[in-house]
Amino acid sequence: MKFKPISISIAIIFLVMVACSPTEQAIQEALAKTQTAEATNTKPPDPTATFTLIPTFTPTITPTLTPTLTSTPDTRVITMDSKDLMLTKEDLPQEAKYYLPNYTWISPHHNSEIISGWGVVEGGNYLEETGRVDGWWVSYKRGTSTVRAPEEIYQNIIQYKTSEGAYLTVSKYPYNRDNPDIKIVESDVLLGDFTNIYVWKEMQSNGEYRINYIIESQYRNYVSIVVGWGWKKEFDLEYVIMIAEIAMDKIKSSPIGNW
Repeated sequence: MKFKPISISIAIIFLVMVACSPTEQAIQEALAKTQTAEATNTKPPDPTATFTLIPTFTPTITPTLTPTLTSTPDTRVITMDSKDLMLTKEDLPQEAKYYLPNYTWISPHHNSEIISGWGVVEGGNYLEETGRVDGWWVSYKRGTSTVRAPEEIYQNIIQYKTSEGAYLTVSKYPYNRDNPDIKIVESDVLLGDFTNIYVWKEMQSNGEYRINYIIESQYRNYVSIVVGWGWKKEFDLEYVIMIAEIAMDKIKSSPIGNW
């Protein structure tokens, strides 16, 4: 039996398709590979997606506080007796030959004398406010006229219980409180913790002045008052300041402690 040419062609195509068709096993292996690839493949990001930013935690560092150091006030005082801290003639410039004329030129100055001199009310208030302990005064006379120096050097030295009491004396009860003729001298001189400088002068019948320069100084619980007196032409303020420095150095060099 003879086939028509077209029938032969169709048959050939059919055989080729059958021959080229994958087997069932191949199809299953291909599907498995496809699924694995899809599972492992990363999808491209969705441009319309909204991302939520998770803030990064930054630790807060608490600064270390530096403690504030508070200084403790020095309340120590000089306990040495005021008599032992007075100026002596050996402390004064040797060229002026200062000397103590007699026993009436030196004396203690007790609190009882404050009461008798100031009055019971004012004197009592002063003693209570300042805590005055005791005091001394001394006056030296110049022994020569060949040098420029005060005719007399006077010192009043006073001890108080506290530094506050001594300061209260020179601030509330200054040397010139009862005498308006004693004038304050403006100066930057500081002896000890506090210093007042005064001047008092009086014209004499010869037309010349007798003058007093007064240096009032406080250091811790002590007050020292040094006065230079004489003719104005014979000395100046600097000389009295020098004597006041000598007196203050004696006080400063004294041991300090507590009552």
